[in-house]
Amino acid sequence: MYKIRLIALVAVLWQTGCSLLPDDRAMNYLQAEEQPETRTPAGMTLATSQSYPIPVLPQQPEKPTQFEVPRPAPYVPAEEGETVSSLSDYQNTGLNPRLERDGAGTLILRLDGTFAADWAAVTEALSRSELKLSDLNRSTGTYYLEMKTRVPEEELGWWDRMWGNEEVITTTYLLKMNRARNGVYLSLLTDADTLAEEDLTKQILNEIKRQLDK
Repeated sequence: MYKIRLIALVAVLWQTGCSLLPDDRAMNYLQAEEQPETRTPAGMTLATSQSYPIPVLPQQPEKPTQFEVPRPAPYVPAEEGETVSSLSDYQNTGLNPRLERDGAGTLILRLDGTFAADWAAVTEALSRSELKLSDLNRSTGTYYLEMKTRVPEEELGWWDRMWGNEEVITTTYLLKMNRARNGVYLSLLTDADTLAEEDLTKQILNEIKRQLDK
């Protein structure tokens, strides 16, 4: 009895054109037609705008007969020239190193170009110089220079002064590269908040400038 009722139900659905499967409406948009503008009562204006206007194509494409799954564009390997251009930030485009004073009167070494190119050029200049580079941090724009200095005679002990001994200490200085409106500038500090003495600053910056001018 159950099978008879099931067969009868299927027959009714078949005759009425119904389907037990969900409707496939993927192609319905092809039959969509442009509708007239909304009619409003006299004196009333709707505030509308074309947020996403449909451009007019120079050639009307043919309507597809079936739905096709979009496929990604084929992979095209990058040409060698594109690889070179990606390194343009590191190319020396004219550093033009010059000693200047900033608005506060501090002696600085100013460079043209991008931060990446200037950082690479200064790093290379330091490696060619007699300055001892102990460490560097590109993210903070800091080079760490080790300098050996003699302790002033008035600060020496009695025994050292008597025998003429000289005490040499090693001090780490911070050579900071800061971004400017055009290019960068270098300054010398004893710590994060203290500028180095001007004579030493002038000596260090002139040595870097000499190497950059080569």
